[in-house]
Amino acid sequence: MVKRGFTILELLISIALVSVVLLLLLRVMMSLEIINHDTSYASDDEIARTEIIRNVESDFLEYHLNGLEIVKGSDRTTLLFMMDEEKRLVIKNDSITYDDEVYTLKSSWASYSLCVNYEYFDLENDYYLVKIVIPVLIDGKNNTRRDDLELTFLGLKNELTSFDNNYAC
Repeated sequence: MVKRGFTILELLISIALVSVVLLLLLRVMMSLEIINHDTSYASDDEIARTEIIRNVESDFLEYHLNGLEIVKGSDRTTLLFMMDEEKRLVIKNDSITYDDEVYTLKSSWASYSLCVNYEYFDLENDYYLVKIVIPVLIDGKNNTRRDDLELTFLGLKNELTSFDNNYAC
């Protein structure tokens, strides 16, 4: 007599194996969604970040950055750049304004941190380096620094040069 069909044990083992495979596949899909969520901001707002950095750093070179003042408010942080011509960069959660141009974030889950980091380094031969970092938050967290706005300036000291050593809030 030939029996055709599955036993209950074979059926339970099959269901268990399929469940394990589906759980692993679900975990992979969830991790890909998180990665996609973080990197989609980078592509959406990359051009705006590049324009801000280019405009600010070209003004640093053209007008020579001599000093910096940071004014932190409840809804904005303002950076006053002391140059031959005073310029200001205003940071809000959803936008940055520089030289009367507003750069608004397109990604709804991204925002700028109002907590700016600034470092000043004395270098050899009267040179100095200024590094300003404006963190970008994804869902309220700064998990990666690759999307942060980083402004740098290498200058030669003169009688107008005046910087605090560091600033972080």
